[in-house]
Formats: sequence, structure tokens, C-alpha cells
Amino acid sequence: MIAPVRWGGAWAGLLLAAITPAAAAPWVPPAGHGVVKPMLRLFDAQTGFSPSGWSSDPIAGPTERETQLRVTGEAGLGHGFALEYDLRYGFLSKIRRKGKRDLASFAHGPRDQEIGLAHRLVATRQMAAAWVVNVVIPTGSAATTPALGTGRWAIEPDLDLGRRWDGGRVGVSAQVGPRIFLDGYAEQLRATLTLDAALGRRFRLSGEAFFSRTARNRRPLPTAASGEAYDVLRLGGALSYRLRPGVAPFLGYERYVAGQGIHAGERFVMGVELSY
Repeated sequence: MIAPVRWGGAWAGLLLAAITPAAAAPWVPPAGHGVVKPMLRLFDAQTGFSPSGWSSDPIAGPTERETQLRVTGEAGLGHGFALEYDLRYGFLSKIRRKGKRDLASFAHGPRDQEIGLAHRLVATRQMAAAWVVNVVIPTGSAATTPALGTGRWAIEPDLDLGRRWDGGRVGVSAQVGPRIFLDGYAEQLRATLTLDAALGRRFRLSGEAFFSRTARNRRPLPTAASGEAYDVLRLGGALSYRLRPGVAPFLGYERYVAGQGIHAGERFVMGVELSY
């Protein structure tokens, strides 16, 4: 089991700072309104989780680092629909030890991109629900070392649920659904839980837990499809400041606290949320 001190650090990250402030969904914005969040993400991992089974105890592994430019957003289209997108460009490095030497490899370029459509099911001031269907576009090269993407098309049909209290000062939202790879080798079962609360008139604190587990076919994944395996529990949070209406810079932190066959790293995030 993960040490109590490590758990304490992970939950401190959840409560004090990480990913991004809560998105508009499941409150789908009306036509002509939306939100854009450009950000810089800095990832560092010097250990990993065992590939033989789910674990919360990191083991020695290659060092992986990434500087990533990311833009997420949601644009209202009217009639209960909104366009969603998640665009990424990364600069990756991987260092592994061989004997007494460090062997480094580097890659940079577009990551896999996501674009999708959200549709409002229910929306009041206190609660909302929406269907969201995203398409994962394999623009990230899977041939580089380290890889920039899975090299596989996928779809994500999700159900978004949200609840607000105290005039919107406190909220909780959940997103649940699979990522289904169109080559038929695997799918991931994914869930995200987000809590957020206003701190005074200008600050807002959010915490997020993300879980992904890979469901495989009876036969093992071929090497070319190994990127479809994504088994992780990640905790994080973010602190945003409303500089003026429609402009809210934010700082974030996230940590991989358990998983299988994946790096055990942490990520710092800085960006700005622009609402219109």
C-alpha cells in the first residue's frame, strides 16, 4: 500500500491546487457563449507502476518529462448543443539507465487531439446533465520514441452530471464513460469527479479525481496497440483568480497515485480561463 505520507501529499495536492477549474459542462453554454483555456503543463516522472498488476507503490523506471501546450474549450452552438475540443502539442524526453550510461531520447510535435459535441439533457440553476461524444484523432506519432500518441482512432461517449449549491458558490460534477478504440483491441473505462468552491469573491478552488481502467480482449494487445492501455488513478486540484469578468488565471497540480504499467509522476499547470 502507498505510504501514509504519500497519501497525505496527494490529498494536499487535491485540496490546495491542479488540473483546471471546473468546465462549463454539464451546463452547456448558449449560442455565442463559451470558454477557452490555454495552458502550459510541466510533467515529471522518475518512477513508474508495475506492469504486472494494479499498484500504488512506485518502482524504479526511466525518467520521463514533458512540456506541453494545451488548449481546451467549449463553444455554445444553440438548441442545447456545444462544441468541445482538447488540443495538445508536446515536447517529450525519456532517459533510461543502461549499465553506467544514461540513454536519452526526445520527441516533439502534436499529441492526439479531441473534438466533440455536447448535448444538454437537463439544466436548471441547481443541476444539469448532458451527453458528450468526443472523437480522439490520432495526430500524435506512435512511431517516435517516446511516442506522441496511440496511433489509433477512438470515441468517447460520456454522461456528464452536475449539482450546485449556495447560488453556484459550491459545486460537484461527474463524467463517466468509455474510450472505445475503433481497431477493436481495447477500451478504457473512465470516470472523473470534480469538486469546486468559491473562496471569497475572486478565488475559486477545485479538486479532481480521475480514474481509468483498460478492458482488453481475451488476446493480449499487440505491440502496435500497446498505447491503448491506460490504467491510472490521478488526483489534483486548481486555484483560480477572477482578474476581471471573463478572465481567470489559474495554477494547478496533479499527481499519479496508483496505476499499472504507467509512469508515477506529477504535473504542474498554469494557464488562464477566458469566458465569453
